[in-house]
Amino acid sequence: MSSLIFTYTIVVLCVCLSTASISIAAYIVSRRLKYIPQALFFIAYFVELTQIFGGEWLLQNVGTVTAANYYAVDEPAFRILIGAVILACFWQIVFGIIDVREPRRIVLPTTALCVAQALILLLLPYGPLRQWLFYTMRQVSILSCLGYAFWLYRSNKDEVFQHRMVKRRPIFLTLLVFTISIVCEDTYVILLAPIPAANSPLTGIFLSSRNISENLMMIFVAAVTIYQTVRDLALRFNEPPEVQIDAARHNSSLTEHIEDRLPAYVQAHSLSKREREILALVVEGKSNREIASELILAEGTIKTHLHNIMKKCGQPNREDLKKDFWRS
Repeated sequence: MSSLIFTYTIVVLCVCLSTASISIAAYIVSRRLKYIPQALFFIAYFVELTQIFGGEWLLQNVGTVTAANYYAVDEPAFRILIGAVILACFWQIVFGIIDVREPRRIVLPTTALCVAQALILLLLPYGPLRQWLFYTMRQVSILSCLGYAFWLYRSNKDEVFQHRMVKRRPIFLTLLVFTISIVCEDTYVILLAPIPAANSPLTGIFLSSRNISENLMMIFVAAVTIYQTVRDLALRFNEPPEVQIDAARHNSSLTEHIEDRLPAYVQAHSLSKREREILALVVEGKSNREIASELILAEGTIKTHLHNIMKKCGQPNREDLKKDFWRS
């Protein structure tokens, strides 16, 4: 194994562990469930890549890479299971963005993936086509997830949902490009390219089991995850939430999205703690009377605070203030 491949693999593994650690730390600090699938995603990917890396190292010390083992799916039960965990976490992360909270919508595609991969291994003879189809089922699952998110984006007319999806459109498009690249790379490496020759620097490397595009996509997801998680934690540390949220409201997806965006918006417009409380309730759609009742303040006091909030945010009225909040 060349030193370049060795170093590259170690870097990818370190990225996985670092991102998983940050996600776990974020969950411990905030108790937000959205960080759990993030952590599991990178832990599962780390385990899978470690298995591939270990298999290459072992084979180079006790055997050789030949046509008889190059296209094999090592430990198929393990690969199906770990792939299911990776894809289930991916679906859960995307579903968290698009506010889908029905477990069956993750169980069904994950089960379909496992069944499809098992049938491919059982029914097709050993060879490149069998391996290519086995791995391509993952990309089919990812494309299905992205397609479902796009369908919801086009069919859901909720303004808040539309704003959130538009802000995340570059991420979804980048994932789509990476997924297509993964399929193209697998097609070339598995179906078209020959097995590395004995004198090649890639000798002993299971290129058919690896995928550089997939690794790069994972690094992209890790970069986005680390950036957003660290930013959220920093904002929450500098501006801890003051509103005490009851259980019913805490379980509301709207309230969760407000909590995610509120610290950055408050910091950008230099709002006070009381103004922060009132803004959160305004964005939830509560009237001045409802806000006054909840915070045990006079309705006139709420009007004064709201006027100051709109002045600081440069918005002429309540509706424009809400729109500006979701566009931020």
